[in-house]
Amino acid sequence: MFDQISAASELDFVTTLRAQHSDAFAMRTMRNHWANYISDEMLDAAATLGVDAVRIPVGYWIVDAPVGDGKGTTTALDYGFSPEGFVTGGLNYLLAMLPRLRARGIVALIDVHALPCNSACVSDGIDCANPLAFAPPQDAPVAPIERCTGTCTILEGERRYCDGQHFTTSRHVDGDAPSWGDVGLRSIGKLAQWISELPAEDASVVAGLQLANEPALNTAGYDAPVKAFYRAALQAARAHLPSLPLVMSFIPPNDHDVPAFVNTLQAAGGGPIVIDHHWYLNWASAPGVDLEWSDLHRRACHEARDSWSAYALAGQHLILGEWSLATNHDKPLDLENATTVRELRQLFNEQLSVYSSSPEVVGAFYWTLRMGSGWDPRPTADDPGPRQVNGTSASKSLPAFPFKVWSLLEMASHGIVSRLDDPVSDACASS
Repeated sequence: MFDQISAASELDFVTTLRAQHSDAFAMRTMRNHWANYISDEMLDAAATLGVDAVRIPVGYWIVDAPVGDGKGTTTALDYGFSPEGFVTGGLNYLLAMLPRLRARGIVALIDVHALPCNSACVSDGIDCANPLAFAPPQDAPVAPIERCTGTCTILEGERRYCDGQHFTTSRHVDGDAPSWGDVGLRSIGKLAQWISELPAEDASVVAGLQLANEPALNTAGYDAPVKAFYRAALQAARAHLPSLPLVMSFIPPNDHDVPAFVNTLQAAGGGPIVIDHHWYLNWASAPGVDLEWSDLHRRACHEARDSWSAYALAGQHLILGEWSLATNHDKPLDLENATTVRELRQLFNEQLSVYSSSPEVVGAFYWTLRMGSGWDPRPTADDPGPRQVNGTSASKSLPAFPFKVWSLLEMASHGIVSRLDDPVSDACASS
């Protein structure tokens, strides 16, 4: 996502800043990022494009208080470091975002995008060897976390053993959170409580709470554990939010018979539940096999709806929590080429047409509002604030940046995206 900073995960990034500079430097960097990465001007631009809902990803540590005072008097609003080493205090910026959105008529889906070891060898805050958030408690005690570094080998079931490096933690095991799965569930309960206690004006901005994102991605054998997690997470959230829509994400290979599972939860009084479905053309072919524009248009118009048909047949609502214009495994595109711009514009309208004409789809979220080319939140001796380097902005990446099409604002600057609510019902007429 970024080209001025690099790390395997947010925790790696913060840990490196602390080691190479200081604790204060790491905290200032993260506060610069939280305060400035999405500006008022960007929100204005989003509203002008017709954006009326945003998905805000947060990590489980957003509800952690900093460690170290020895008195237990700090809260998640205080700045410091969590037991695993994340910078705390991000909750202040989530709170500050709500009135900014309200002023523009935009609502928020708060997405717990990173549980403790949400996936294996995927950077979800922590680059873990195994998806401990969904593992049986005896296999995921609160203890140092094995990292996905070096060469990893699967020796038993789907458990990975890597090169023996670990993330440390000072988190204490107690009766409520003896495992990493319990830590994740507790964080969902705390976040739900925080939402429930918001002032009415701020609470009105929160349209839903997503309980997990792409759980146990790339690791088979977690279908039942993911469902067990959702049963417990539903209970933890409903204790504070009896009627707010709760969003559940499922992804292969752990998505067996999801409609029946969700219907069971709802029949048992689980309240409104929405499925988060991700639809990307980027991985529609094997690596090294490029799809022609005609095939991409056909797939956008005629395969997207099939991918969620099981939910529609079960009468369940869903959101397209992630979609984009990326194609052919992020093959770079020449955005100065008129044909490329025209094809991308058509592809955008086709996808939007399918989503808006499907009654079971209650929202679609382009990933993402902006990318991070040229963005550097690290302070310098001359300026404690962040900066965009070399003439870049949220809508203008460096020339060699390969991921421009992931940015809604950059696509708008090229005339590929206009208003999201413009009529596009006939976009698939020729596909």
